[in-house]
Amino acid sequence: MIRTQTLLKVVDNSGAKLVKCIKVKKKGGKMSAGVGDIVLVAVQTLRPRYGRRIRLKMNKSEVHHGVIVQTRRLYRNKGGIGQSFSSNSVVLVTPQLKPLGTRISAVLPSRLRGLKWAKLAAMAKKII
Repeated sequence: MIRTQTLLKVVDNSGAKLVKCIKVKKKGGKMSAGVGDIVLVAVQTLRPRYGRRIRLKMNKSEVHHGVIVQTRRLYRNKGGIGQSFSSNSVVLVTPQLKPLGTRISAVLPSRLRGLKWAKLAAMAKKII
């Protein structure tokens, strides 16, 4: 579960490397977020630029929206099979909920497709 002040790894190619959760959005008073929830994040570190032609889409300390795609907390489905990941990860999106990056370099859970994030599932490297 993701709370405020949690450091999250960015798994898309938008330019950020590490972000910090500022606020959990659209949860109706709940203070923690799970897979598929929208959070407000601040950029902590950026990916290095390899060459001068690459223009970054963001700067340090900018605020963006993000979708949680991986959590370390164990999630059990109705069949009893558990699923957890090695890190807490996020994909950055625009306020209109369109992805900022063009590729996702992580394995995503299949329940993201059922939570209106089919576009993210299509961009992913693999779905389990």
